Amino acid sequence: MPRKKYYYPQFIIKWINFEFWPAWLFYAPMFLYGFVLAIKSKSFSYFTAANPEMAFGGAYGTDKTKLLNLLSSKYHTKDFFVTKEKSKEDIIKLMAEREIEFPIVAKPNVGERGRGVEKIDNEKELENYLNIIKEDLIIQEFVSHPIELGVFYHRFPNSIQDGISSVVMKEFLSITGNGRDSFGKLLSKKFRAKSRLKYFRKRYPNKWNIIIPEGITFKVEPIGNHSRGTKFLDGTHLINTKLVEVFREISKPLNGFYYGRFDIKVNSIRDLYEGKNIKILEINGTNSEPAHIYDPDYSLLKAYREVIKHMNLVYKISQANMALGIKPMPFIELIRGLLHHLFAKK
Repeated sequence: MPRKKYYYPQFIIKWINFEFWPAWLFYAPMFLYGFVLAIKSKSFSYFTAANPEMAFGGAYGTDKTKLLNLLSSKYHTKDFFVTKEKSKEDIIKLMAEREIEFPIVAKPNVGERGRGVEKIDNEKELENYLNIIKEDLIIQEFVSHPIELGVFYHRFPNSIQDGISSVVMKEFLSITGNGRDSFGKLLSKKFRAKSRLKYFRKRYPNKWNIIIPEGITFKVEPIGNHSRGTKFLDGTHLINTKLVEVFREISKPLNGFYYGRFDIKVNSIRDLYEGKNIKILEINGTNSEPAHIYDPDYSLLKAYREVIKHMNLVYKISQANMALGIKPMPFIELIRGLLHHLFAKK
C-alpha cells in the first residue's frame, strides 16, 4: 500500500527546515562558541586577522571589487565599479567602452546574501533598477556558463598547508511545462517560489498566462542565491587534489587573503578540474558560509558540526597571522564599522 503523503503549510515547512531560518536564529547557538574562541585569542576581533587585506577580515562591508581586480584575467569577468551618482547614460557609455552588452548583472559593491543583485536584460530594466538601488554598484557581464558553485578555499601564511572545505552546487529555480498549465500556475506550485510570486509576476508579465509546452524547461531565477529560490546541494564529493591545485593557482595573486568562498561559474566539471572556462563572480571573506550545509538532506546537528569546523579554521588562520605580527582590528573600530554598515544611509 503506497505511503500517504502529507502536505504542510509553507510557514510550517520553513520552521521545520533550518535552511529557511533567519540567519540570526540559525547562528544563535554559535555565538557562545565564538565567545570561547575570542577568549582563547584574547581578542573579540581576532577574526579580522584572518584576511588582513579585507576590511574587517571580510566579516562585513567588503568591497567586492578589491580582490576581484587582483585575479588573473582568465578568471576575471568583465565588470566595473560605478558610484551611486552615475546615471543610466553613464553606465551605458561605460559598458560600451568595456565591450559589455546586455544582459548584465548589477549588484551593490557592499552587500550580503544576494541583496540587490539583479540580472538586467535591457536599458529599461537598468533604469528601473537605478530608481530603486541608490548605492555604489558593480556592473558585471552575465556569464552564461551552466554550472554555478561556491568553493570554500583556505590556506595558512608562510605554509604550504591549504585545502577546500566546502563546495556547494546551485540548482536554479526552474519550471517545466506540462502542456496544460500556465507559466504562473506552474510557478505557484513551486515551494521555493511562493514567497516571491509578486516579484515574478512583475518580472514576467508577458509569460504569466501562457501555457508552457510539455517538456520545455524555463530558468525562472538566474541569480544563484538561496533567498532567490535556488536550492543548495552538497558538492563536497567534488573535492580532490586537482580542485585544490586549481584554487591554489587562482589565489596566488590574492595577498592577505587566507579564508573565504569563491562563487564561480564554469562550463563543465571537466573544465573545473582543468582550471579553464572558470569565471569568478565574487569572493567572500570570514562572513562566508559553508553553504553546502543548506542541502535539504543535511541534519541540523551535521550543519552545526560544519560551522564549528569552519570557525576553528578562522581561529587557526588568525592565530597564525597574529604570530607573524598582524594585529586584529581594535574592537571599538570593529563595532563602529558594524554600526555604520548596518545603519549608515546608503
